[in-house]
Amino acid sequence: MLREASLGLAGVVIIAYVIEFLVSHLDDPREPRRVPPRIPVIGHILGFLRHGFDYYNLASQNTDAEIYTVGIMNLKVYVTHATRLTHMIQRSKTLSFGPFLQLSSKVHGNVSDEAHALFNGDLLEDFSLRTREALAPGPHLDAQNLRMADQSLIEVTDMLKQGEIQLLEWARHAVVQATGAGLYGVQHPFKDPEIEDAMWIWDEHRPGHMIGIDPLGKGYNARAKVFETFREYFQNMPDDVSLIIRQRQKILRDGGICEEDAYKMQSTLSDAAYPNTVPTLFWTVYEIYSRPELLEAIRQEIFSKAVRKSDEGFILDVAALKTECHILLSAYQETQRTRHSQVAFRMVVEDTLLDGQYLLKKGNYLHMPAKPIHENPKIWGPQASVFDPYRFVPAVAGESRAKILPSSFLPWGAPPHMCPARQFASTEILIITALLALRVNLTPASAKGWEREPAVKSMDIPTLPRPRKDVRLKVTAREEGAGIWAIIIGESKTRVSLASG
Repeated sequence: MLREASLGLAGVVIIAYVIEFLVSHLDDPREPRRVPPRIPVIGHILGFLRHGFDYYNLASQNTDAEIYTVGIMNLKVYVTHATRLTHMIQRSKTLSFGPFLQLSSKVHGNVSDEAHALFNGDLLEDFSLRTREALAPGPHLDAQNLRMADQSLIEVTDMLKQGEIQLLEWARHAVVQATGAGLYGVQHPFKDPEIEDAMWIWDEHRPGHMIGIDPLGKGYNARAKVFETFREYFQNMPDDVSLIIRQRQKILRDGGICEEDAYKMQSTLSDAAYPNTVPTLFWTVYEIYSRPELLEAIRQEIFSKAVRKSDEGFILDVAALKTECHILLSAYQETQRTRHSQVAFRMVVEDTLLDGQYLLKKGNYLHMPAKPIHENPKIWGPQASVFDPYRFVPAVAGESRAKILPSSFLPWGAPPHMCPARQFASTEILIITALLALRVNLTPASAKGWEREPAVKSMDIPTLPRPRKDVRLKVTAREEGAGIWAIIIGESKTRVSLASG
């Protein structure tokens, strides 16, 4: 019996190697070479299940090629972290992000086949263009930022009434409420705790929905609750709705998308608006508060450059916060650089000869993992693996410092397909972090103190992975920040000076 089992196992292994050999030899010789898995056929799948996108770091150790292929049978993912090639990729019209927007509307929005077909070509381009325009610095974004900032102030003030918090849990609620107020108006759909909870349940099941898995239907039921709330919302949009929401609705309806499909597509904005901002805020606060000297430097910087006293307390000037508080911004961006684990991705929509030598076949995918770029000593210097909160502080007169190219800093994606909400999201994180630093002391409830490298969820979809365990913190008010706080936006069209552009 044992002999038969051993022979059977040997046969399976041989067949697997034969399949891997035959499939790889169907590749065009001009395509990037495959990185073979340790276990034929299923090895790459197992690697992703265990390591998430960090698997690319392991796979790249088996090749010195600037672009290579991770293949699972006939499915191919071309992978590169060579900045030389990313410049060419960014200029290519046949390596597109557009199909992923269509896929999101179909998979997550559950739109009709008719709407899926319409959401293409000119309509998709116009939708993307108007989104970027509505989120560009100016009066409309100022109004959106002010609603978000006022709600952020409420969330921080409410925190002071609590003796302890779970940091990730608090960040989730604060971001949903602040972002919701900015995008949808003060009385936004997620004001209802039941709908906020439903959104997060839906978010947890989104990876399964991408491959049609939700055995108990829990994620689909939560999504249906969100859909129904958005249906009611768009039947009577409030006056303080943001330009981006109003513009997107108009473009969809004018483009022939029916009312039901339009509100479903609008609801999928939560796929990007919340899950990415929350862990970025969590880690920014974590990295700053776990370094007392850095926290004190940031407090002094904000108070001296972005705060002025009023008769009743203090006023935070957001324009000054965005443009004058370089240590805060640097610590925020260094958090993104060191914690970012996602990839920038493209669909190969036509056969493409990259750099005149690498053939990328239509229908396959191109991934540009950020981590190897963010940890590259040739870009970031010999201390690339070290968290340096001052790394992004502008050079002073007479100081020489290597220029950081947008293609080397990828938390917002790779140009030209970058997150259009990066100014809004960054402003939100800077405001909340500043309000916390000025008004709140946060210390670990555990006697162990701040853990330097908490375990994270490797298979997470957000750009910065969430911690496996939440962090419990004690909350006390700072005497120096006692008083009534107000927020002003300041000069319009000010931008957060992001390294990504």
